[in-house]
Amino acid sequence: METLCKVLIVDDEMLVRQGIRHLLDWESEGFHIVGEAANGKDALDMVKEFQPNMILTDIVMPVMNGEELVRVVKGLYPEIEIVVLSSYGEFEYVRSTFQNGVADYLLKPKLDANSLLAVLKKTVQHMPAFRHMDFTNDKGQSVDYVLDKLISGYAMDVDGEEISTYFPYPCFILLVADIQDSPSSLKRNEEWIESFLKGRVQGAQQPVVIHHLSHQDSHIRFLLNTEDTGRADAIHLAEQLVESGVSGGLSFYVALSKNFSKIEELHDVYSNDSLKVLDHRFFLSDVQLFFANELVDDEGNKDTFDSEAFTAELNHQEFQLAFERLNRYVDSMPGRLDIDMFEFKSFLGHSLFNIIVSLLHFHYEASTLDEAKYEYFRAIHEAKHIGEVRSLLAKFLIEAADCVTGNKTNSPGIQKILMYLDEHFAEPLTLTDVAKQFHFNPSYLSNYFTVHNKEGFNEYLNRIRIERACELLRGSAHLSISEISSLVGYSDHSYFTKVFRKLMGTSPSHYRKK
Repeated sequence: METLCKVLIVDDEMLVRQGIRHLLDWESEGFHIVGEAANGKDALDMVKEFQPNMILTDIVMPVMNGEELVRVVKGLYPEIEIVVLSSYGEFEYVRSTFQNGVADYLLKPKLDANSLLAVLKKTVQHMPAFRHMDFTNDKGQSVDYVLDKLISGYAMDVDGEEISTYFPYPCFILLVADIQDSPSSLKRNEEWIESFLKGRVQGAQQPVVIHHLSHQDSHIRFLLNTEDTGRADAIHLAEQLVESGVSGGLSFYVALSKNFSKIEELHDVYSNDSLKVLDHRFFLSDVQLFFANELVDDEGNKDTFDSEAFTAELNHQEFQLAFERLNRYVDSMPGRLDIDMFEFKSFLGHSLFNIIVSLLHFHYEASTLDEAKYEYFRAIHEAKHIGEVRSLLAKFLIEAADCVTGNKTNSPGIQKILMYLDEHFAEPLTLTDVAKQFHFNPSYLSNYFTVHNKEGFNEYLNRIRIERACELLRGSAHLSISEISSLVGYSDHSYFTKVFRKLMGTSPSHYRKK
C-alpha cells in the first residue's frame, strides 16, 4: 500500500485548522492529516504520538508559540519538515524560524488550495522517504474527502451509485466518542475504539459497515451503515464499547445518533443531534452513553434564577443573600436537561463579573479577586462537568465573602460563627441549622468553615463539646455520664462515648476515675 505523508496542523484558531483541512482532498494528493493542535505544547505531545513527516504551524499561539515549537522540533526530530503559517506583520518571527531549519512559509491571508498544495509538494521533494512517489493526482475525490466535507457542512454532489458501493444498507447511524484524556492520547484511543468496533460487528446479528470519519478536536467519529432493523445491534455495540472502555481504564463519553437514510444529512445529524446530546454530559457527569432523542426533560421542579433580585441584592450590599441565591441555583444544576451548557457557563461568568464590579463599586478591597477573574472565566469555560463548576463557585464565593468582611486570615464572619457555636454547643446543632442561622447554603458553610478554620465544622463542634464534657467529668461528680452527654449536646449516649474515646483516647468513665 502506498505510504502517505503524515501532516500535523498547529494553529490556535479552530476555524483556521478546519479551513486548512478542507482546502484539499489530502489523501488523494498523497497526504494524511494525523492531528490538529491548538498550541506548541500540545503539538509536541502529538509529535511523539503520531510521528508526522511534516508540520504546518502558526507563529503566534498561547502556551508555546510557533517559533519555540520549530526550535524544539528541529532539535529533537531534524527529519520532520516544517512549514510556517504567518500573517503580514510577523516577518521577523518567520525569519527567525528559517534560522532553525523551516522548509517554507505561507501567508494566511493568501492561503488557497493551489498555493498550499504547491508548498506541500515542494517540501515533500526534499524528504528521502517520499522521493520515489508521484504526487500528481489522477484520482477522483475519495470517499473520505466527500464524507469529511459533508460532516463539516459543505455542499457536495454525492454520487449515489458510488456511495452505495461503500454503504450498501439503507440506514445510517453516527457514533461519536468524546475523549476526555490529553490530546496526545487521542490516537491511542482512536485506534483502540476502531479495533473494538470492527471486531465486534463481525458477530452482529445484522450486517454493519463501520467507516472511520476524521476526528474533530476531542471527537472520534464513526459512521455505521446497517439495515433498518439493525438499531438494536448498534445500541448493544455502543453499550459494549463503554463497558470495555471503563474496564480498560479509558475515559470517554459516547453518543449514538438517531437513524437517518440520506448521507447528505450527516452534518445536521452531527451538529443538531450528536453534539447537543453530548453536551448533556456536563450536567449528567455519571452517565457515559447517550442516545439521541431518548433523554427525557423533566418539566417539573425546575429552579429558575431571579436576575432582578440578584442585582437588587448586590446594589443594596446584601451580598450574603446574593451569594446564597447564586449558590442555590448552581446546586440545582446536576441532572438538568433544560439548560444549555454554553448558556449556563456564560451566565455564571457574567454573574461572577457582576459580583466583582459591585464589590469594587462599593469600595471593598477586591483587587485580588478582580485580577483573578479571567482565570475563573477560563476554568468555567474549560470545566468538563457541573461538579467542577460547583467547586469553582464555592472557592469564588469564599474569596468574595472575604472581600466583604475585610480580613482573610481573621474574618469577622468566621468569628461570629465560632462564637455562636461556643454559646450554643449544648443544643442539638447540625450544619444545616447553623447555615440557616447565618443565611448560608450548607455546602457553602462547610467550605467557608474549612477555609477559615483549622478544623472542619463537625471537628470543631465535637472538640468544644468534649472539652466541656471533660470539665463536667472532673468537677461534677453528682452528674452521671449519660446526663453529661445530654448537657453537652449529644442525645445519643453511645455516640458521645465513641467521640470522647476518639478525641481523648479513653472512655468517659475511665477518664473520670483518673
